[in-house]
Amino acid sequence: MRITAIPPQMQTPLPWRNGLGSTREIVRAGPEDGFLWRASIARVDASAPFSAFPGYQRWSCLLDGGPLVLAFADGTRLPLEPRMRAHAYPGHPAPLGMLEGEFAIVFNVMAARGGVEVQVLPRPLVGGMLLFDQLHTDWLIYLISGDAALRLGEQRHWLGEQHALLLQGDGDGSRAVLEGGGEVMLVKIQTTGETSTSSS
Repeated sequence: MRITAIPPQMQTPLPWRNGLGSTREIVRAGPEDGFLWRASIARVDASAPFSAFPGYQRWSCLLDGGPLVLAFADGTRLPLEPRMRAHAYPGHPAPLGMLEGEFAIVFNVMAARGGVEVQVLPRPLVGGMLLFDQLHTDWLIYLISGDAALRLGEQRHWLGEQHALLLQGDGDGSRAVLEGGGEVMLVKIQTTGETSTSSS
């Protein structure tokens, strides 16, 4: 299992084109043009349309602030509630993000349809969790709050708030132990043998 640390200073925030929010990209896997999957944190400061991503599936989870409701052109409304629950929806057509509070902090994942399966798992972190090394299976760990450490053999990686780790599976059967307290976002990414998830 290969481990890449992604501290907050490596997660560059970028303003939205409409100036009504910003996105901090945690990790992007695959080519820059037509990425396989990516995870990011969005800060929403006003109601605004989301960008469309045809061919992708999206997951959003409210971390702070809100309420925030996603309104689609067909009349469907998807409230991002309660906090710490992931909601899945298509990347196209894009919804309107209707902010009913002062701001919203949202954890987002996008993944290309076909060849990749994603699970977005917000969890309280109490004690320890085991993550097993499986071929074609990667894990993203993002610490929302608290303090934690990941152990893999003799390796030890500390995580503070907004720190992330990318675990890329080699299929050697090893296991990593995540210990600490707080709140954590786990993203499990499973790909076919032909699809690479090397981060960029």
